[in-house]
Amino acid sequence: MIMYVPRLIALELMIKQVGFSLIEMAIVLVIVGLLLGGSLVPLSAQMERSRRSETSQILKNTIDAIYGYAFDNGRFPCPDDPLNSGDGVEDRTGVDCSVLSGNLPWVTLGSTRTDAWGQNIIYRMTNNFADTTDGTGCGTPTAGVSFELCSAGDIQILDGSPGGNPVAVNIPAVIISQGKNWAISTSTDEAENTDADGIFVSKQYTNTAGSEFDDLIVWIAPTILKSRMVSAGRLP
Repeated sequence: MIMYVPRLIALELMIKQVGFSLIEMAIVLVIVGLLLGGSLVPLSAQMERSRRSETSQILKNTIDAIYGYAFDNGRFPCPDDPLNSGDGVEDRTGVDCSVLSGNLPWVTLGSTRTDAWGQNIIYRMTNNFADTTDGTGCGTPTAGVSFELCSAGDIQILDGSPGGNPVAVNIPAVIISQGKNWAISTSTDEAENTDADGIFVSKQYTNTAGSEFDDLIVWIAPTILKSRMVSAGRLP
């Protein structure tokens, strides 16, 4: 019987060692879990910033595409009516646009269809800047140009809804990404950007419940548009 004692002692030591290793492993797993859990929020925030930055560049490129289209054609493109075909081609009825607000006509412009979240970009314009009639009746029309130096857009940008302060007025066209929460927000400010009227909201990003705002909105400034049209030789 004496010869088995060392073996029993050795076995007991092995069990103790294995038990200690399991405890250590459990502690390590807990620490790793805490570290991973703590990094999820910063990672999510980084992804959000990255997508917002990418979308901002997409919208900037879209503005440039609309300027280029206006230089070549003397007018803005009409929106793509999502209730019609949603094929990315501008929709027109006679000399006027079929709708004032719709999807960006990405095929007509040769631009990007969606934002960084994969959602269609919204485009709202003033018909007087996109119809095929020369001028808007406020001055001497220029042949082949839908608008004049005295033409004014019918879009207004506010810093809140309802009754916010004006940020920009007489805007001929606006382009919008509804951001990450496009389908779930109950914010009145974001609702203002999807009701197809001529009033829009542009304000700082916030994720406060009930007043979320992560829309990205850009617009064509009438003074810059007309200055560039003159420089391009399209307006006198």
